[in-house]
Amino acid sequence: MQQQSTIPDGIQKPSTQRKIDSLQLKLRRRQLIGSRPVALEVVKLFKEVVAGAKVSSFDALINHIEHVGKLLQDAGPKELVITNMTRRIHKFLSEEYATALNNFLNESHSGLSSPTTPHSVPATPAIGGSSSDPFLSAGRRESALGSMFDLLGHRAASSSSNSLDLGPLAAVATAATAPSASGFATPLINSSSSLSSPPSSVPNSPTPHSPVSSGHQQRPPLALRTPSTNILSPGVTTMLEEEFSRKSHTLKPVFIEAIQELLDEVEMTYRNVGELAVDHIHSGEFILTIGQSKTVEAFLKAASRKRKFTVIVAETAPGFSGRATAHSLSLAGITTILIPDSNIFSLLPRCSKVLLGPHLVLADGALLSISGSLPLCLAASKLRVPVVVCGGMFKFTPIYVGEEVGWSMRDLKSPSGVLRDQLVDEGEEETEVLNPYYDVVPAELVSLYITNLGGHPSSLLYRLLSDMYGST
Repeated sequence: MQQQSTIPDGIQKPSTQRKIDSLQLKLRRRQLIGSRPVALEVVKLFKEVVAGAKVSSFDALINHIEHVGKLLQDAGPKELVITNMTRRIHKFLSEEYATALNNFLNESHSGLSSPTTPHSVPATPAIGGSSSDPFLSAGRRESALGSMFDLLGHRAASSSSNSLDLGPLAAVATAATAPSASGFATPLINSSSSLSSPPSSVPNSPTPHSPVSSGHQQRPPLALRTPSTNILSPGVTTMLEEEFSRKSHTLKPVFIEAIQELLDEVEMTYRNVGELAVDHIHSGEFILTIGQSKTVEAFLKAASRKRKFTVIVAETAPGFSGRATAHSLSLAGITTILIPDSNIFSLLPRCSKVLLGPHLVLADGALLSISGSLPLCLAASKLRVPVVVCGGMFKFTPIYVGEEVGWSMRDLKSPSGVLRDQLVDEGEEETEVLNPYYDVVPAELVSLYITNLGGHPSSLLYRLLSDMYGST
């Protein structure tokens, strides 16, 4: 019996709800398979889900997205790219919301702050202030301009004094504060402290000068010059955040644009990966590949525009998907040799690299690839032939697959392709025949991962996953 979605009524439009049910049905019946087709359908659906969702807050929107993603993942448990897209959309929307909320709080802070606010600190006085300014004496503009030269160890050009020292600057750095009648702290200058300076730049003065008598522009300590940014109490900030969350529906255009960027990334995977081909493929090479991968085909076709090389394609029994790859590459003008799987080990020493197109790349760098990839990579490791994996970043998942679920993730096919028309004796009715569609290739057998973001070794995958998914 078909399992219906459990999305509460009133959150989605009826048309969007029907699309969610339709995609669930396709995933359950295996009418939609493959990482890229599934990723495109999921992102397009989430774009409509966000546009038509009727929620009261941003948290409710995130919970709704995660709920829809869980429904789709339960319908297609072997397509982990659904979880990848759900988490990336979650991260994109959270970043956009955090940016908008930060701007909203900054505007609120600016609106509530004023020079007479008790929590504010007086700003640095400008040059040429009145005589009541605690940091500047009247009529000292020229000497104030010369204070910068004192900081650099030079003598300031002043018509009223020929010998200046750094005593006042050191006094300000160690100044204490005392309350004044205005309610602000007034600096008390310790005239007995001074800084030592090179004798060649500033001569020692026996009598330190006070800020008023020396004519220097004295800047207050950093604690007095830094304005306070925490002008709102935690309770007020929480109220503003809740108010902004209730109005988060106004950010839907921004959310939809962020999802569209992810959709464009998935659609442009072939082109972006192909642009890196000339950096990894050289003329005269022999390259071995297995199965059928659109990303690998695009990678080789892009390199063939500037390089002349030969591709050896294994048939990949029992599905023989390698024949379609060989036919496609030969139509593109690439010299292609189609071989049976039994000849892989004998021809592998002639090859300079092995190209694989994964179905999924796990968090530890292991990958799910077409059946036959594991013995190929083991042979390549034995013969010291590098294995290069080509795939979009949407195939990289932060999920680890343990041994207990390893076989279920390999997408077992019917054993009829292996047994053909052979009859099974009555005494062997309990014999179990496994025909996995994918092999799990350990990360230590892979030399390089080429994605739409560039080439990466397996040791840096954790950083890529952290940048893509964050802590979600």
